[in-house]
Amino acid sequence: MDYTQLCYAEYFGLPKELSMIIVYSLASLTVILFFYFLKLRLNRYGIGLWEFILILLKGYRAWLPFLWDIATHRRFTKYESIGAVAHLMILYALLLSLIGTLIVAANQYIGIVTGKEVFCGYFFLGYSLVMDITAWVLFIGSALGIYRVLGRKELYTRNEYYTNLLFLVGFMYLAVSGAIIESYRFMHMDLWRYWMFMPNALLLSSISSSSVLYMVIYYTHFPLAFILIAILPLTAIFHSLLGLYNYIINYKRPLGELSKPFDLKELTAESATELKVGFSNVTEIPKLNKAEAIACTDCFRCQDACPAYAAGRPLSPMMIITKIKHGLYNNDDKLIDGSIADDELWACTTCGACMNTCPVYIRHVDYIIDMRRYLVMINMRIDQKKSSLLLNLSQYNNSMGMSNYGRHDWLKELGVKTIQENPGFEYLLWVGCMGSFDNRTRDIIKSLIEILREANLLDKIAILGDEETCCGDPARRLGEESRFQELALNNIELFRKYNVRNIITICPHGYNTFKNEYPKIDSWMRNIKVMHHSEFLEQLINEGKIRMNKNNIVFTIHDPCYLARHNGVVNPQRNIVKKLGELRETKYHGTQTFCCGAGGANYWYDVPEKKRISHIRLEQLMETNAQTIVTLCPFCNAMLTDAARIKGVEDKVKILDIAEIVKSSIIKPQEVKVSD
Repeated sequence: MDYTQLCYAEYFGLPKELSMIIVYSLASLTVILFFYFLKLRLNRYGIGLWEFILILLKGYRAWLPFLWDIATHRRFTKYESIGAVAHLMILYALLLSLIGTLIVAANQYIGIVTGKEVFCGYFFLGYSLVMDITAWVLFIGSALGIYRVLGRKELYTRNEYYTNLLFLVGFMYLAVSGAIIESYRFMHMDLWRYWMFMPNALLLSSISSSSVLYMVIYYTHFPLAFILIAILPLTAIFHSLLGLYNYIINYKRPLGELSKPFDLKELTAESATELKVGFSNVTEIPKLNKAEAIACTDCFRCQDACPAYAAGRPLSPMMIITKIKHGLYNNDDKLIDGSIADDELWACTTCGACMNTCPVYIRHVDYIIDMRRYLVMINMRIDQKKSSLLLNLSQYNNSMGMSNYGRHDWLKELGVKTIQENPGFEYLLWVGCMGSFDNRTRDIIKSLIEILREANLLDKIAILGDEETCCGDPARRLGEESRFQELALNNIELFRKYNVRNIITICPHGYNTFKNEYPKIDSWMRNIKVMHHSEFLEQLINEGKIRMNKNNIVFTIHDPCYLARHNGVVNPQRNIVKKLGELRETKYHGTQTFCCGAGGANYWYDVPEKKRISHIRLEQLMETNAQTIVTLCPFCNAMLTDAARIKGVEDKVKILDIAEIVKSSIIKPQEVKVSD
């Protein structure tokens, strides 16, 4: 047969009209059952079918970025290989199979309307080869998936375990049965000369000659595919749809932004007494967040990325979600004082590694913080160190427990003016609790001031002096939402009063709080530009306001979680360091950074652990053999400095803030003149 006469024959050797009726009837029934089962599943968590569909439709702006994220498999490949490869193979095989099915359907409709098939010649041969390759990809990917599921059986619910296996075995059957159907047509249409376009057909030709087998395979192939689609909402494979749902409900929400359970400005004395904050059991979880949690596939990626788990703390972010999910499945609603221990919640540093790597976009930290809120605001069950932190914030308006009176007098001695003294200021320098009271962090602030002096910008800078308080980050991460909002409202009132337009801070926690969380307290904050001092320093260098010497020092950078991962600030510090010396990156850097252990208010209390997170991070950084570790956060600097002291390596590596290394490399004006 000449290749130009080759056309796709969907119903070859079958009663065409009867087969079409069966296929399209089953397809229609599949659609009906899919939405019926979807409604049943959603209603179990208090969500209506149309409510769910409208969420997906209204979130259309998120579709393309979601599809791109899935297509690149960026999150899948970060910490795992077998699971990522299996998932990638299955995803693309199913996608190609869907496209192939749509092509066949289009060919049928065109043939019915015009009486002439168009799916012929080279197009048919190319299609056959692509579908043969797709069958192998689907078969191998499913086999790898089965291997992975069997190896982690204990982590799945009974439903998850068997439905995962059902789908994977079903995919393998679809791959093999599709090849057998092709092989039968290959033999009976005498297409041997085109075997290179249909290698699977040639491979299975010895078992594909039977017409009875062909009919049995054909009439089980499509029904199985339709069954798998119809029951998808009832199975663990539902995560494929919930992933889009989770992406939409959190679309463009910064990673470092926590949910706001209430608005302090709108609370009355009556409503405050009835206020419910956080949750202790699954029935109290908001319905939309219930659906978010059941998307979890127990893939381990969040656990593998978690610094608390790596340090031997009693926390696995995956198990937190799994316990919530099991509670929803089994109607066992008790979490706190039930399946989840207090130390699991307090072990979290809110670094966001779990959320950044989750392939179905679950916000693990939201659940942890909501349960902390219950412990702190409802149950009032916290230890002495956590109580002391909250007491400091309440009595002194700072996290260090020191009087605010004169907190910035030492800065005035350096020539820095308060807002009252410099009403024409351009930038508010937010010194922060550590910068105001911690001696080591004061050195960082001093270096920044000297840089500003060299750039002739000191008159454009102002500080709040005694009016500066805590930004509120420790209170919110600890779970004391009321205190956080009170501090935030007071600070925003000050910013309004002094018409603040630009804020510079050395603390990524303050940076994240001002940039991402204050605007949700008061939308006026969107008018303020918040800059980390690394961004500001890069700006000064690019504008030529400071010039620096390059030397032979080898640097490595420790990226703070709240700067790099939560806010994507990774380039300014690297652009600066590369101008000063050689940069050697550690394995975990940029948005994939590893936590220092201080976040989530962990700086102020202790959690049982086998090894300190800061020690693990210091070891990672020292593997680069860098002479200087560059920090960009006062808490990171303190944690790593303490780790170096305890491990006895203070003489082997320097730990300096980026402002300090810039200051030490500045070329003085007289040096510039001499060199010129």
